[in-house]
Amino acid sequence: MNKIKKTLKKYVESNRQISCVTCYDSSFAKILSDSGIDIILVGDSLGMVIKGEKNTHSVTMQEIIYHSKCVAKNKKSSILMVDMPIDSYINELLAIKNSREILKNNVDIVKLEYKDEHKTIIEKLISNNIPVCAHLGYLPQFSSDQGDVRIYGKSDVEKNKILEQAKVLDKMGVDIILLECVESNLAKEITNISNTPIIGIGSGNHCDGQVQVLYDIIGVSENPPKFSKNFLQESKSVEEAIKKFKTHISKLNIQNK
Repeated sequence: MNKIKKTLKKYVESNRQISCVTCYDSSFAKILSDSGIDIILVGDSLGMVIKGEKNTHSVTMQEIIYHSKCVAKNKKSSILMVDMPIDSYINELLAIKNSREILKNNVDIVKLEYKDEHKTIIEKLISNNIPVCAHLGYLPQFSSDQGDVRIYGKSDVEKNKILEQAKVLDKMGVDIILLECVESNLAKEITNISNTPIIGIGSGNHCDGQVQVLYDIIGVSENPPKFSKNFLQESKSVEEAIKKFKTHISKLNIQNK
């Protein structure tokens, strides 16, 4: 078990919510780190919130590395997690090459959107000592329609598929599993049976941690999702809004495994 997983497992075992917030620049990285955010995520959501695109599909390796370098300068003690862009992990060799390219910028862990065909790719990354977060549920990189933004795992077929994927990833030894828009009872079940820390976005209150987009927290997103909350509305500063987000998730009902 590497340092990242050991740290997060300690949080889980002490019934402490893991906080994760997206970030794309050095100034906000300092605020997040100073506010005690556990994981700073350089997400390919920068395609929408930075570039003004409709989805994440245009984000390149060069862009994700640029923003990772900016954030890394002020990440301090926070874990820095970075999305691998679309088409950057289409085979084992490319996945290893690109993940190493990202990690060498003081990045701690890479995140991949997981489909069944990525099993051998993730196994290869793990065997090469590359820390991995696997992303299940709604997968923005593989979505071309706004109708794809929905709750996943309501049907028995979909529930069983996501549950099996989580079991496979847990057994493989990934460091983190991220659930996006996964039905809350399913997310709770996955959290309860997994040895891997589970963080969620739009997946209910029973995961080991919660993820939110920074621009949703401070109320500047054009079309924030229903599950997000604008914490700046009730705060006097960005710093206070971030701390209120952290306080808010610390009060969520966590089930001991």
